Amino acid sequence: MAGSMGRLSATNGMLHIVTALITVGLVVGLCGPARGTQEGGEPKSAVEPNADNVVDESLGTCLRLIEQGRFDEARKLVESIVALQPRSSRAHLVLALTYHKQRRYGVAKPIFERAIQLDPEDRLILPYYGWCLYYLGEADASRAQFEQFAAFMPEHADAHYALGLLDFDGGKREDAKRQFDLAIEFARKANGRIDEAKSRARLADVLVREGEWEKAKKELERSVALNPELYGAYFRLSRVLQRLGDEEGAQQARRMHDEVRRRLHPEQGHPE
Repeated sequence: MAGSMGRLSATNGMLHIVTALITVGLVVGLCGPARGTQEGGEPKSAVEPNADNVVDESLGTCLRLIEQGRFDEARKLVESIVALQPRSSRAHLVLALTYHKQRRYGVAKPIFERAIQLDPEDRLILPYYGWCLYYLGEADASRAQFEQFAAFMPEHADAHYALGLLDFDGGKREDAKRQFDLAIEFARKANGRIDEAKSRARLADVLVREGEWEKAKKELERSVALNPELYGAYFRLSRVLQRLGDEEGAQQARRMHDEVRRRLHPEQGHPE
C-alpha cells in the first residue's frame, strides 16, 4: 500500500513536468541550441548555427504536444529531428519524454541513457532520468541522479521531493521529513503551488507514521487547498479524518477524491 501510494504521488507530480519546464523557463535551456558531444568529449552544437532556430522551434513544439498528451505526434516529429541530428542530446531527451509520459519507462530508459552519453554535462537530463529509474524500482540509481541535480540546483523543489520519497520508501522518516520541508520551502519561494501541495501531502504521510494525526490533517488540508486536483491527498485526508473520529469529514474527503479522480482519469480505478 505505502509503496503504491508513493508511486502514485510521484506520478501525479510528473503529470505537470513539461508544463513546469515551459512556465519556469527551463524550456529555454532544454531546447537548446541542440547539443551533442564530440568523440573527445567536448560539448558542441550538433547543427549548423543557422539551423539552431529550426531545431529549437521543433523541440518546443514537441514539448507542447507532450503536454497535450499527443505523444505519437510528438514522437514522430522528434524522431525526424533525431534522424537529422543523431548526436543531439536534447532531441534524445525529448524523445525519451514521449515514452516516459506514457509510463513506458523501460523504453524510455535507454533513450535517456543515450542522451547522457551524448552530453554528460547536460544536467537537465538528470531529474527525468531519475524519475524513470524511480518508477523502474532502481532506487539507488534514482537517488544518484537527484542528488547530482540538487547539487546543481540546490533550491529545486522537485529534486528534494524526490529525495524525500526515496528516504520515505527506505524507512528513513527523519531524512524524508527534512527533504519534504526543503521542498516546501523552495516551492513557496518559487510560488510553486503544485510542488508545495504534493510535498505537504507526502510530509503528512511521515506524520501519520509518527502518529501525529492532527499535524497530518493540517498538512493534507493545506495540500488540497493549494491543489484541489491532488486527489490522492483527498483519499489520505479521508483516512486521517476517520482516524480522528470525523466520519462526516472523512466521507466528504472521499467524495472529493472520487469526483476529482473520475474527472481527471475516468479510465482508471482506485489506485488503492
